[in-house]
Amino acid sequence: MGRGGSRGGGRGGRGGRKPFRGGNKNNRSGGRDNRTESWLDQPRKNELFESYYRMGGFLDEAEFEQMWKSLASDLPNSFRFTGTKSDALAVREIFKERYIPAITAMDFEGQPVEPPKAVEAFPDELVWDMKTHKKIVRRHAPFADFQKFLVAEAASGNISRQEVVSMIPPHFLDVKPGMVVLDMCAAPGSKSAQLAEMIHGDEEERVKKAANNESPNTDDGGDYSDDGRSTGLLIANDTDYKRAGMLVHQVKRLNFPNLIVTQHDASIFPSIELPTGKNGRKQYLKFDRILADVPCSGDGTARKNPNVWGKWTPKDGLGLHNLQLRILFRGLQMLKKGGRLVYSTCSMNPTENESVIAAAIQACGGVSKVQLVDCSDYLPNLKRKPGLNTWKIMDTSTVPGSNDKTAHLFSSWDAFVKAQAKYEKEEPERVFSNKIMPGVFPPIASSEEERIPLERCVRVYPHLQDTGGFFIAVLEKLDDIKVGQITSSNNEASLLQAKTESETATPANAGEMEVDVTEPPTESAPEAGNQSPLKRKLEDTEDAEAEAKRTKTSDTTAELPAPQTEEATPVEATSTTITSAPPPTKEVTKLKSEQQSQSKEHFEYLAADDPNIAAILDFFGISSRFPRDRFMVKNKEGLLLNKLYYTSALAKTIISANKHRGMKFIHCGVITFVAHKIKDKDLMRAPWRLQNEGIRIVEPWANKRIVNCTSKATLHKLLIEMFPKLPRDGSHDIGEVGDQLKDMEIGCCFVRIEQSAGEDGFPFRMVLPLWRHPGSANLMVDKDDRKAMLLRLFNEKDPDIKNHVADKAKAVEAAKANGGGEEMEVEEAERELEEAKEEEGGDADAVAGAVEDVQEV
Repeated sequence: MGRGGSRGGGRGGRGGRKPFRGGNKNNRSGGRDNRTESWLDQPRKNELFESYYRMGGFLDEAEFEQMWKSLASDLPNSFRFTGTKSDALAVREIFKERYIPAITAMDFEGQPVEPPKAVEAFPDELVWDMKTHKKIVRRHAPFADFQKFLVAEAASGNISRQEVVSMIPPHFLDVKPGMVVLDMCAAPGSKSAQLAEMIHGDEEERVKKAANNESPNTDDGGDYSDDGRSTGLLIANDTDYKRAGMLVHQVKRLNFPNLIVTQHDASIFPSIELPTGKNGRKQYLKFDRILADVPCSGDGTARKNPNVWGKWTPKDGLGLHNLQLRILFRGLQMLKKGGRLVYSTCSMNPTENESVIAAAIQACGGVSKVQLVDCSDYLPNLKRKPGLNTWKIMDTSTVPGSNDKTAHLFSSWDAFVKAQAKYEKEEPERVFSNKIMPGVFPPIASSEEERIPLERCVRVYPHLQDTGGFFIAVLEKLDDIKVGQITSSNNEASLLQAKTESETATPANAGEMEVDVTEPPTESAPEAGNQSPLKRKLEDTEDAEAEAKRTKTSDTTAELPAPQTEEATPVEATSTTITSAPPPTKEVTKLKSEQQSQSKEHFEYLAADDPNIAAILDFFGISSRFPRDRFMVKNKEGLLLNKLYYTSALAKTIISANKHRGMKFIHCGVITFVAHKIKDKDLMRAPWRLQNEGIRIVEPWANKRIVNCTSKATLHKLLIEMFPKLPRDGSHDIGEVGDQLKDMEIGCCFVRIEQSAGEDGFPFRMVLPLWRHPGSANLMVDKDDRKAMLLRLFNEKDPDIKNHVADKAKAVEAAKANGGGEEMEVEEAERELEEAKEEEGGDADAVAGAVEDVQEV
């Protein structure tokens, strides 16, 4: 809507987290779900899962019962209004005024129906959830209308369907416009979209001021020094090819030029090179903010992911601890001094949460180097619990060749070592996990000054505000760090060291809890204060293939770069977010020099004095202040053939400096102009179309080809009809727009629609591209976006969009069939059809089969 009625792309993917299920180590959804039963048929029980969270020291008994009841219930549907804040608020108001009253007026079986409600934890009523049962939704028309609105606005990029807890981490990053931000594990892209919105801020309003020679007003902490444009950048990364594709699909809808999508393993994300400074030293990008939303076991997603109930095991979290730690290490290395990193998971397991945070801080040199930030001021209405300072680690041991699986709870590394020693003597065939390391247990501080205040972490449990489970920690880098090397992901070396330190093993004490059980465990919950049995015979519920994937993933972890000391010398560059650092000392963070392969996108920037760019910008009257050197094409020859993309200055710097170093760039740039390929293009001064995605980027700087639409009736006519007639001599029925177009030469133009009050006013500002044909005019908005705008602005649910070109083709065909019709009429229909196909990107649906009709004529 805010970006010309559509933000491009197709329908947005649903938000939320994908828990790690084997496969590629950074792919949260690598495992294939082969279930045949429905979600309703999946039992929401798992004795091992329940025992750990009941006895692991997380919540008192009464609150645990509340949490567990919530975890076993359905998750409410939630969504977020997206895009620029002004646009988001405008769409929100339409939603509140049109759909909420209709749903509120309903009742079901004599009881009022609960309408969608704003989630109090988030500001400005931009996040909503709906708890209405599906059987009610399916039976009532107001919900059908509401669903149609959600689908249309999600496709247009104005709404993102995303889980509530998934929206929290970007708010805790405290991103300001102008910052350089990295999202390390970004797919499917809902959080990246939030970060991109924060980086751009309200730059559209500031650009308008700058274009009118007014100050863009940069006193709110943001950097809009680029003529009102935000100088910041978001790099969104994911290692898996398919998930990276989902990520591109999600962020493309936003049409933000300050965005790059990459495909790399987050734990060894490559250093990004910058142009050499005046001192001749290589420079590397440092980030103001980093989001490490790492792969996890996903047990906090049990309300929407039935696999959790069927397959939860403590080995999931233990197997991921090492990978999560390496991702966090790498993020801290790339963070600038004074910068902040948010670490988050959709797991409640401290093995993946507090233990990772504590191990990372210790490895970086302690709290004098990296500190946990008190984030109680962020989202103050969010109900939360503090992080844990003590916890227990669960493991299941097995005896090969039998169905015996025994559960254990360990309170310390020492207790685990003693238990190992005990069983080596008494039951040497019993096998424990090799993923239990000293670092998964609560840290022991030598003094209060060295204590890591893990209570500053944030835990969100399902019962607090009817959500999934989530963990968030905010880390601030205080000084240069020297990160130690992780040599192994198993505990063999640590156990060997522990054994050499103690010649005689002592039997396990209270640090390990276990109870033998010969009968199946009871389904009833134990009374408060009683311990439930933890040693039990279990049927092996693990899918063999998934287990093999998880084992392989856990055992094939890579190493961190060798220890290196960072330097704090500032880089002499245009951005204050960049600092100088020595090159990495290991190949894992270096990139081999290589040319872009045929399978990759090519990003080639055109020269600032390119005559084609000059001609295009002159045709539309684009101010000379608008940068000419940020346009790129996506072919290796660097030829201006079809589409012209615009990027930010920093995006250009990074792409240009790293595209031949092996960096996997898979998306950058916003389509701004597209070649208009028709037979008579030589008769036009600029055979290029303004593109819906990028029109708002150049429009503030234009002083030609501008048409003002002031009437809702006129806009309705342009939306409901494709190619309404506009002869040079004669009448038309497209109001003030037609009057302004009558004497305008053939080509594309801007249609400005300003926000205005009153019954005939517009609730928000829009800019749309329109093509002036010799005998007609046409908004270059595809059919789905036309329908979305007709629904949004005029509440038309199933509009019948007329296509005059298709109608004309059919009329000519009928005339020919009857022996009538003129050759000139056929040629005119063919020409208009060719232009129509070009405008709609060759989509046959746009001309409703008229191509075939004309071919038959």
